[in-house]
Amino acid sequence: MSDESPALHLVGVPCVLCGGESEPWIEKGGYRHLRCTDCGSAFLAPNEVPHDLGSLYGADYFEGKEAHGYPTYLRDAPLSERNFDRRLAWIEARQPPGRLLEVGCAYGLFLARAKQRGWDVAGVEIAEDCAREAAAACGGPVTTGDFLGAELPPGFDVVVMLDVIEHMPDPVACVARSAELLAPGGWLVLETGNIASAWARTLGRRWHFIDPPQHLVYFTRRSMAAMLRENGFGRVEVRRLGREVSLANIAFKLFGRAAGPLLRMPGFLYVNLGDTQLVAAQRR
Repeated sequence: MSDESPALHLVGVPCVLCGGESEPWIEKGGYRHLRCTDCGSAFLAPNEVPHDLGSLYGADYFEGKEAHGYPTYLRDAPLSERNFDRRLAWIEARQPPGRLLEVGCAYGLFLARAKQRGWDVAGVEIAEDCAREAAAACGGPVTTGDFLGAELPPGFDVVVMLDVIEHMPDPVACVARSAELLAPGGWLVLETGNIASAWARTLGRRWHFIDPPQHLVYFTRRSMAAMLRENGFGRVEVRRLGREVSLANIAFKLFGRAAGPLLRMPGFLYVNLGDTQLVAAQRR
């Protein structure tokens, strides 16, 4: 940074995951990030986290009308459903269908697939329009609001956060809340990026997962496992599971709205760059 005073202002900010020391790291899109010198995780500078997070996830976020988000979220539903089926199969190898809560359920595509496979589903979604659509899609209760403050019954067999935990300003509190809502022996399933992966290290600030102000926290496998074990979970399993991604979505990640006609491209690719982590953690 050319101006030293903003960097100096960030010195001494504790890590949002482990409480360790952090240091100024990178700037992207005008947003400053810090990196923990202890656990290796990174996070958006706390004073730059938007106050009204729900306002970030309106219809424009899912329709390619903003510089962030998804260009064709609902159009890509068939791909998402196949991706969700692979993740549900992985979950069901550990826990047969029972009560499932999805945090950050968007339009309810995952919940609808889970219900078809025999799960009793419920959801939480911060965006009101999405929550309404999700409830209609899955036929189950979907609570509108922030996960930490939402009124939810305990006793779930599985709590799922797919590409969600990185959107949370306080991931530790979200993991602790999940433990409270799970039945003993229940599973928390998370999917997010791995900032310590070879692909993330190679790309640095150009790594597509560094996406402020929506993405707030970036985990390593070590910091993820430590957070889980310190907040009520014992057994932790990790897998790198790829996904089918539309060519339009790839073009959007590379070029944003400047992709223009490329956003109407048909087709998809199976992508597994090893830079994500699918985590299943069992409540003690």
